[in-house]
Amino acid sequence: MSYAAAIATDQPRAVVRPPVDESLSAMQAIGQVAHFSRGETIFSDGDDALFAYKVISGTVRLCKLLSDGRRQIAEFLQAGDFFGFELRDSYALTAEALEDAVVVRFARSRLDRLSEERRDVQRQMITLLSRDLCATQDHLLLLGRQTAKERVASFLLILAARANAKNGTTLEVPMCRQDIADYLGLTIETVCRAISELKRSRMIAVPNRLQIVVLNIAALRETAGADA
Repeated sequence: MSYAAAIATDQPRAVVRPPVDESLSAMQAIGQVAHFSRGETIFSDGDDALFAYKVISGTVRLCKLLSDGRRQIAEFLQAGDFFGFELRDSYALTAEALEDAVVVRFARSRLDRLSEERRDVQRQMITLLSRDLCATQDHLLLLGRQTAKERVASFLLILAARANAKNGTTLEVPMCRQDIADYLGLTIETVCRAISELKRSRMIAVPNRLQIVVLNIAALRETAGADA
């Protein structure tokens, strides 16, 4: 199935970002659509890095299973996000469908040939790798320099930024509290306590476990230590 046909037939819940330049169009022309069910593994840590991906709909989590059995989630990916671009021959993380997900899959061999033929595609791939590096640096700062409450507030601001949220906006939260804890390097009890504190402070409302309403985004930014 082609990329265009997938958009027409799957009717993704999130808005799919159109190609912003010819390099993305060229990449999408060699992609194939793949469907993954909730909880299904897309690739595992250590697998041969044969493909790169773009999310069309749903949410994907990138994670690392540690030797002591703990799990660290590195990133949550949603519609429009690319992942699986590796500088080495194997994947460094495991990718799993957090919910039913539709992705475009790009064969690495074809991407490599395309980047050799087109300088604009090569630049686009470098840009995507740079974004991954920046996201990793931001995540390390969050884990290493923020309190538990600041981490949870920062996480909610990430969701708010994706949704262009303002006061009164309802955020969809497809990840469970354990997922959030594993992303923030906290226990699930600490995450739940921090969410309750933000709720008591009237920064957010929690109508159910899959939604959070932003009540005071300025106060959330102040709590996270972010620029207003």
